[in-house]
Amino acid sequence: MKRKLLAAAVFACAMALTVTAACSDNNTDDYLSEIATTETTELTTETTTEAATEATTAAKKEYPELVNTYSGTYVATQGLTALDLSVFGTDDDGDIQALFSFHEDPSNKGVPTGSYLMEGTAKDGDDKDIIEVEFRGSEWEEHPDTYHIIEFTARFDVKNGTVTSDEYKVDLKKSAGADLSILLNSYDGTYQPDKGDNRIKFTIEDAGDHGDLQAVFEFEPEEGKKASFISKGQITNIAPDGRITASFTGQEWMEKTDDQKFIDFSGIFTADGRNFNETDGHHINLYLS
Repeated sequence: MKRKLLAAAVFACAMALTVTAACSDNNTDDYLSEIATTETTELTTETTTEAATEATTAAKKEYPELVNTYSGTYVATQGLTALDLSVFGTDDDGDIQALFSFHEDPSNKGVPTGSYLMEGTAKDGDDKDIIEVEFRGSEWEEHPDTYHIIEFTARFDVKNGTVTSDEYKVDLKKSAGADLSILLNSYDGTYQPDKGDNRIKFTIEDAGDHGDLQAVFEFEPEEGKKASFISKGQITNIAPDGRITASFTGQEWMEKTDDQKFIDFSGIFTADGRNFNETDGHHINLYLS
């Protein structure tokens, strides 16, 4: 009996040693180190993610205080030139979208009218009322022969509503709004493609950060069938008094007959967006429905 108890005790001790050895083989210190490493990695990842998110948010700052039209002059090869710089807003990449529209100044006759889109990268300075934007041209909208796109750093004084730059002697003052939401309306009107007084319904459905518009053009000739198409628009100028010049091009038919064609046109909206008069010869006149 004593031999059996002794054998059992020896067996128990052997098992205890085996378990201890097994625990030793698990490298407990390494295991604790692994846990610490995992926690550190997770913390680092979380911190990095938060920093990246904050950086992305900063890059996409919208700068609503800049959205406006600023009018004045600049100086280039052609001499003193009138300029309307319209800031529309900020796109998904954080770039400020603007339209650079130039035309003759009364003191320098003969300068043609032109416009192009610009993108800008903003830099906040120590003065909260001053925002510098590095502007670069992206696409012509109205391109006079021999003229080229300029690039410059604009200094926006938010408090005083001015824009200046030593480059090209840019000197502008806030003049009119650049919020295109005033154009998101349905308009009724008429046009004269050949003869008669033909009815139009024109609905502007969307205005983008690049001064782009999307509309539906519905018309019914006196002699013909009703038709409609999607029309793409682009703002080409916002004047100091707030009048908005835009051009529209037919893109896709919604309803048509074989002999119908898109109606492409340009014209001017009043400053309140309630009326539109076309300037291309179709005699299009629109008024708020």
